[in-house]
Amino acid sequence: VGVYAIIRTQTLMFPPESQQGTVLLVIGGLTMLVGVLGALAQDDLKRVLSFHIVGQIGYMIFGLGLFTVAGVSAVVFYIVQTILVKTNLFLVAGLIDRHFGTSRISRVGGVVRSAPIIAALFAVPALSLAGLPPSSGFAGKFALLDAGADSSQWMIVTVALLVSLLTLFSMTKIWAGVFWGEAESATPRDEGVTNAGPSLMVLATGLTVVLSIAYVVFAGPIYELAERAGNDLVHPAAYIEAVLGGGDR
Repeated sequence: VGVYAIIRTQTLMFPPESQQGTVLLVIGGLTMLVGVLGALAQDDLKRVLSFHIVGQIGYMIFGLGLFTVAGVSAVVFYIVQTILVKTNLFLVAGLIDRHFGTSRISRVGGVVRSAPIIAALFAVPALSLAGLPPSSGFAGKFALLDAGADSSQWMIVTVALLVSLLTLFSMTKIWAGVFWGEAESATPRDEGVTNAGPSLMVLATGLTVVLSIAYVVFAGPIYELAERAGNDLVHPAAYIEAVLGGGDR
C-alpha cells in the first residue's frame, strides 16, 4: 500500500523535471541491503520473511526511481507477484509453526521427512523469492533489471543482483536447516508422516502456489497489462482528463 501511494503521488503530483530519481534509487538500494542483511541475521522464520519484505520494497522503489515506462511497468508486475509469493511463504511458516510448535530455525528440522507436503509448498515460493528461473520472481526481477540496464543505472542493478544472491543464500540456509537438518529441541507433533496441518490451511497454501505458478505461465499477457498501467502512470494526462474533464482546471 505504501509503494502504491508513492507511485501515485510521484507520477501524478510532481512534474517530470522535479522527479527525485537519484534519491529514490539510493533509498531503494539501501532498503534492499537492509532487508536482506536483516533477514540473514534472524533465527526465526517469520522474522526472516518479514525482513525479506523490506528487501522486496527496495526493488519496487528501484523501479519507480527510474521514472521510465519500463521501470514503472516492472514495479506494477512485481508488486502483484510479491503479494502472492510472500503470502505463500507466511502460510508455510504458519504450517511449520503448527507442526513443531515453533518457527525458530535452530529448533526445527527434518520437515522433508516429517511433513513433505510442507516442503513441497515451500520450494516454489522460495525459488521465486530468490528470483531463480523459471519462477515468477525471475520474471519480475528480470523486468526490473532490464529496465535498470536500459537506463544505464549500473550501480543499482549491481546492488539488486547482489541482494538476489544473498536472498538465495538465505533461502538455502532455511532449506538446509529447517527442511533437511535435524531439530535441536522441537519435535514434530503427532500428525502422521505426511499430515502438513489442517486441510483448510494446506488448501489455502496450495492455492497460492498454484497462483504463483500461473503468474509465470501467463507472464506475457499479465506484463502487457502492467505495461499499460505503467504507461498511464508515467504519462498521466489521460487520467487527469478523465477525472477532471476538459477545460483548464
